[in-house]
Amino acid sequence: MTVGEKESDELEKLLADVRHTIRENVEFIRHLKEEAVESDGTAEEPEDDLTPDDGYEEL
Repeated sequence: MTVGEKESDELEKLLADVRHTIRENVEFIRHLKEEAVESDGTAEEPEDDLTPDDGYEEL
């Protein structure tokens, strides 16, 4: 394995970890919004436009 391949593998693992963290955060935010709606009794429209790729570009 060359140095370039090793760095590429490390970057791929880091990117996968970042994407996983973003997905977890989006789910957490959705859960918090659902709890807020349930607790105050008003039904606001949840924002479904949250996706892990919002504002990010594949390099």
